[in-house]
Amino acid sequence: MSRVSKCPDIPAHCSDCIFKTGSYFCDLPKAERERFERIKITRTYSRSAVLFVEGQPSEAVYMLCKGRVKLSTCSSEGKIVILGIAEPADILGLIAAMMGSEYEVTAEVIDRCQLSYLKTTDFLSLLQSSPEACLQAARQLSRNYQTAHSQICSLGLSDTVTDKLAKLFLDWSGNGSGVDGSVSLRNSFTHEEIAEMIGVSRETVTRALRYFRENELVTLKGPTLLIHDRRRLRAVIGTKPARN
Repeated sequence: MSRVSKCPDIPAHCSDCIFKTGSYFCDLPKAERERFERIKITRTYSRSAVLFVEGQPSEAVYMLCKGRVKLSTCSSEGKIVILGIAEPADILGLIAAMMGSEYEVTAEVIDRCQLSYLKTTDFLSLLQSSPEACLQAARQLSRNYQTAHSQICSLGLSDTVTDKLAKLFLDWSGNGSGVDGSVSLRNSFTHEEIAEMIGVSRETVTRALRYFRENELVTLKGPTLLIHDRRRLRAVIGTKPARN
């Protein structure tokens, strides 16, 4: 299902990796890191590759070294909701592995990725014998909880589509660059995917984006998302009634 390729640039040891994040499993003590390196397999994955699918039994845990991965779920009616975008240092499939359950989401590569994966049985064995690895896994679970809490508050406490969209863009703005309150960042999502992130229809997102553009709050043109002024965008939250 996933498109996997070997890459000669991938180092043999984590300590030599240019993508080292300095968090989670990148900085295990030497003896534990050496064991981790013996049982992991590192590969690159092309865009649109699917790492695992919601409902599949847990077979592996993935550590994201480079790139981004979309995490989504699908209702029985076929409605897709994007639950988050995994970034480098995130561990994918962790909950399913630790609970001995099926994957609760589908993981699809957005950008060409480098990941290290371990078989679920090997990963659990590592946690049982390594207090530091177990602590890092607990930290990742805590981070997952914080992200979910923030998402629920953002969506559940927002009355309008414009509020939800403004909060989403403000959350993204930390990854952009700009001056005097403006932020320019790369957007790789379609209107449909943005709608799936905030639980509304594509047409509703298109109308909200038109409102933002006409009021010089946000302009989305091709792969570039420009927030004209973060302060003005934040101020609009709660001020404009809109239909979901």
